Amino acid sequence: MRNFTQTTALFKRVSLCIMLLAFQPVYAESIEANSLTNEKHQQRYSSLVDEIRCPVCQGQSIGGSNAGLAKDLREKVRELIVDNQTDDDIRKYMTDRYGDFVVFKPPMNKNTYLLWYAPFVFLILGMFFFIKTLGKKPSKDLEVVDTQKAKDLLK
Repeated sequence: MRNFTQTTALFKRVSLCIMLLAFQPVYAESIEANSLTNEKHQQRYSSLVDEIRCPVCQGQSIGGSNAGLAKDLREKVRELIVDNQTDDDIRKYMTDRYGDFVVFKPPMNKNTYLLWYAPFVFLILGMFFFIKTLGKKPSKDLEVVDTQKAKDLLK
């Protein structure tokens, strides 16, 4: 009888621990949802926070990041919109402080020419070499030698 009561007590303790772990609240940090009063401002805000890259996460926009710096940048974007700054002014503000990397669409300047034009240069070079190899015809000497070797192998 004593063994049964010990087993039951153990079962109750294990069950309690499992239930406490299963119903433990999730402590996830959510992105604040402060809305702007003007619908046009809200659309600008949504567009801008998706265009600006998080300097901490680097693969995410500040709109999708939970990093502390991203929260601060979202708040700064909100302040600048309320202060009637243009989208270009806000982008300039961010790039002045964090560099061209902070925007997903980097501006065209002397530092980014290679970034903008290198794909076209490689495409043109690739097409040039592809056309050049298509235009080459094999020499007849090689063709005769290969044919003779094939005939010798078949004998």
